[in-house]
Amino acid sequence: MPLPVGHALAGIGLQRVWRGLFFRKGWHDALFCVLLANLPDADFLPGLLLGRPNLYHHGVFHSLGAALAVALLAAGLFRLAGRRAVPARRRLWPMAAAAFLILSSHLLLDCFAVDHVPPFGLPLLWPVSGRYFIASRPIFLDVTRSADAGDFFISILSRHNLAAALREAALVGGAAFCLALWRAWRDRRRPPPPG
Repeated sequence: MPLPVGHALAGIGLQRVWRGLFFRKGWHDALFCVLLANLPDADFLPGLLLGRPNLYHHGVFHSLGAALAVALLAAGLFRLAGRRAVPARRRLWPMAAAAFLILSSHLLLDCFAVDHVPPFGLPLLWPVSGRYFIASRPIFLDVTRSADAGDFFISILSRHNLAAALREAALVGGAAFCLALWRAWRDRRRPPPPG
């Protein structure tokens, strides 16, 4: 499971593709995409409250079904918020599709990580299937963390996890940089508006 660093970089990279889709201000848009990209890991919270952080991690919130439900909910909430928050040219389905892809980026990265905590992988097809999936050739390191809430956060601060974060920054950050370059190239090729 990648750290929030890798997920945040994926969210920022995808935000560069759909700049201004959710908010008019760029930093609001980027912050929302980072939040979406990290949202599946909110499944740590109930376990932390019960003293066992890993209890619900990599459960149903790490599925395409949950990503679809959250994406539709987010797009619906933006639609209800009205034109103050959402650019007028944006509609519900493109927002839902972008939110789904940003949430799914989390699942993709987690599928390509070493996982030593059962159940191994993710229930990607929930609610259709409870089967867990994981890539046979991971590219991201595992993240070492305590199973006890008392030292969960301090356990994340390790040399091994620093190496994992650096690998994520190189791989996902490189991909995000390429997406930003592609968007800049595409914007330069677009003809100027008539005027």
